[in-house]
Amino acid sequence: METALALGSADRQLGLAFKKLFHHESGVELKVKGVLNTVMAQVEVHGALNKFFRVGKLKSFDPSEVYQPDTRLRLGVGVKAAGVGGNTVSADDLLLSLSAKKKVQVQRSQEVVRNRLLLRNYTQAAVAANYDYNVRTEKWAGELHGHVSHAIFRFTDDQDVRITAGVRAPLTQQGVGTAKPYLRLQENCWALTVHPDGQWRVSYDL
Repeated sequence: METALALGSADRQLGLAFKKLFHHESGVELKVKGVLNTVMAQVEVHGALNKFFRVGKLKSFDPSEVYQPDTRLRLGVGVKAAGVGGNTVSADDLLLSLSAKKKVQVQRSQEVVRNRLLLRNYTQAAVAANYDYNVRTEKWAGELHGHVSHAIFRFTDDQDVRITAGVRAPLTQQGVGTAKPYLRLQENCWALTVHPDGQWRVSYDL
């Protein structure tokens, strides 16, 4: 299970974030994530069960390439649920979900160190969309998300750095809402995300 300490400008209370992904070779994934508020002793949990499909032909393995991401279009269908504290999850929280994601490899640099082929840096772009149907209200809502990420490995002897610039926009039955850009800087276990309106979030992977 992945865990991290997180603090944001929205509530300014330290949280313990956690995430666990269960993956089956058939393309079925169960993701459980949440945050335990260390001040209020309240936990918020989200669960998603999805079946993913890959569209397109997978590139054959190239032994001269150390970084070979799967850039095929990924489509998903599934269900989502959420709960806060000890409350029982109800139909209010049950969502039927459709999703799509596409990655694009923009650039990569590799080198041979002590007869080993190592990735030096890479740039990758991704676009994603999800559309969720609320069972009780019979309404649709979702999000569009796009970002470009540049990673530098061994920025110093013991330091990896990644810079990500992205934008998120809500999807409603009326159309696309106002886009919200963000910038994230990651250094080893530390990550800082900032928004133009002054909001921020800092996390530390445990």
